Amino acid sequence: MKVSKTLYVSLAFLGMLAMPGIAQADNAMQPPKDLSKPYVERQSWKEGKQSFYKDNNIWVYTPTFAKIFGMPPENIFPDLKGIEAAAYRIEDPGYRLCGMGGKKENCMTQYRCVTDIYIDESKYPLPWATEQLADWHPYYSSVHWLERPGEIGAIPKAHENMNYRADGFSTLHPFIDSQTQDEVFVGHNGNVPENYPDWGCGGGVIYGYKREAIARLTMISLDYGCMSRNSEKKNVTFKLRSCKKDGYKSLQNKLFHEFVLPDVFERKIDVHLREKQERDKAYYLQILNQLNDKQQKSPR
Repeated sequence: MKVSKTLYVSLAFLGMLAMPGIAQADNAMQPPKDLSKPYVERQSWKEGKQSFYKDNNIWVYTPTFAKIFGMPPENIFPDLKGIEAAAYRIEDPGYRLCGMGGKKENCMTQYRCVTDIYIDESKYPLPWATEQLADWHPYYSSVHWLERPGEIGAIPKAHENMNYRADGFSTLHPFIDSQTQDEVFVGHNGNVPENYPDWGCGGGVIYGYKREAIARLTMISLDYGCMSRNSEKKNVTFKLRSCKKDGYKSLQNKLFHEFVLPDVFERKIDVHLREKQERDKAYYLQILNQLNDKQQKSPR
């Protein structure tokens, strides 16, 4: 029986798909089916073009991530470690701090700073405590105004078998060491001196996550502070690790994953924060001048 060339090629292709290496490649990042236009085109305004929502994130990403989504080349970092991308933004929850300087009309906008990270779990499986594919903790809601001063709101429940230390942070608890049932924290060394061995057991606040959010990547939203970065630290390392306390000493038991936000990304964040800090500084000076004027006008 003669086998046609077309049939032979088809059989050979099916055989390749059965090979382990090809099967694993199927788990890698895949372009979203609904991505009609690349990011650069969707974020570029042209004469006569309809209005569009402007991205307010600062990005860093791998060449592969940039190619899949059509991202601009200036944010590519080929040596990005442990993640495919990170996006930092300053969010305005909409409420203000009022009564500053003794005047009810002196109100200042409050902010929070968030970093989303994108992880390819075909390369870096994460130690999930739950089968839940997504969760989000409403860090700010109307409950904020019903609580007594000093309360921090409802703290999300940890997995029922998890050994965790209630530290007062309102954060999700999605990661666990399946062998010891200890909670796995997400912490970073951005606030400690270079080469300092004890990071402590405190984890960063996890606002939310979505597994296979897009292109088969897991997205995790983290609190990453609105303060300037440590200028002496070139890169900031994040670790997913279990941790216990022995008196004042931290026992970091097991490392599950590690990723690094590079210096080029940190410096871009600094520029963005500096603009906010200059606005805050001008506002504080305005209030200070009001207080000085009030003192000068008051009878002695």
